[in-house]
Amino acid sequence: MQVLEGLTPASLVGGLVPFVVAALTLLVFRWRRRDEVFVNLTPGEVPGLGEAGESARVRRGVEYSGAVAPRFHQPEHSTPALSGTVIDGVVHGRDLAATLVDLALRGHVLLAREGKDWRVTRADVTGDPLAPHEVALLDAVLGGATSVLLGDLRRAEVVARWRAAEVAVYRAVVDRGWYTRHPRSRNGRLAALGVLLVVASAVAGVVSGLADDHLRWAPLGVGLGLGGALLLWRGRGRTPRTATGSAARIQALGYERYLATAEAGQLRHEELAGEVRAMLPYAVAFGVAGHVAAVLGDALRAAQVAAGAQAALDIVVDAAIDPGVWDLVSGLVDLADLDVSGLGDLVPEDAFEALVEGVEGLGDALGHLAGAVGGILPTDGCGDGCGEGCLDF
Repeated sequence: MQVLEGLTPASLVGGLVPFVVAALTLLVFRWRRRDEVFVNLTPGEVPGLGEAGESARVRRGVEYSGAVAPRFHQPEHSTPALSGTVIDGVVHGRDLAATLVDLALRGHVLLAREGKDWRVTRADVTGDPLAPHEVALLDAVLGGATSVLLGDLRRAEVVARWRAAEVAVYRAVVDRGWYTRHPRSRNGRLAALGVLLVVASAVAGVVSGLADDHLRWAPLGVGLGLGGALLLWRGRGRTPRTATGSAARIQALGYERYLATAEAGQLRHEELAGEVRAMLPYAVAFGVAGHVAAVLGDALRAAQVAAGAQAALDIVVDAAIDPGVWDLVSGLVDLADLDVSGLGDLVPEDAFEALVEGVEGLGDALGHLAGAVGGILPTDGCGDGCGEGCLDF
């Protein structure tokens, strides 16, 4: 019993206190890292203007895990890049590629395939304001140039511009109130507290070694060390979504589910142009461009069968497939120099078949484009503003 001399109930309790406090603190912070959702509202919906929506944190995990119904139109108050980001809290290359595709459809840039590379050319468009993250992406790609090859953007001097484009997307999801801070912030305050506890544990060990009653300080040192280790182990965690952010994520997941399972029969022939314009950028962001392109091709073939080749071709020439869509198709897919203005001079079956094959070929082309953009993004860990501590938005 001589070995236990110096141990008292007070010293034992003193050792338990820091560990229990660390454990309780961790439980509170882990609960606060769960996403919020609006209660008494259909998942994905947000309160109306002037309404104060009641919210609660999800009960299991950190993300809403309930059923998500297919959503047949694009998410509200969003863009392809923002919807792709809010799903998992990370800006991927395909999110930025989706923004390029969206800008091409809106006429801000022209995309053209050159061998295994892609050329991006600036176009002058007025009356269509750009979001800040879209401006940042255009600057990342073009800088002050009029036309560039994506393959030339791997140079070190343009890396900072790509970082700015990524950070602009992260800033946008925070500005929209979907997150309270940078989505990739690991909330290292608890981990920093854990380091302090481990240091305090080492100090307690030194004091214990120097003191006459060695064991009196031992429980405190052990408790501080275990508490610090617990916070270091589990103290980091991603930024949770707000209730509005969870609604945006549910909308994005619903639209992703629709795009991934869409069938040609769901698309109305007279609205194909609008469907193409809306679907393709999001399909790139969600990684389902191949399926969507195939469905759009089937829908065009169905229109040809239903209306006849000449009537279907007239729809195309009359801008059911609008110039933005045509420029995207002809830029990324080889159409043998087919010109939209010359469609009416060709045999209807041949012209329409060329168009359908072009739309169907967009799937692979857009997938390669997303991969090319992803290959340009910085890989040194700080492209998203989190390498040296996340930027404070």
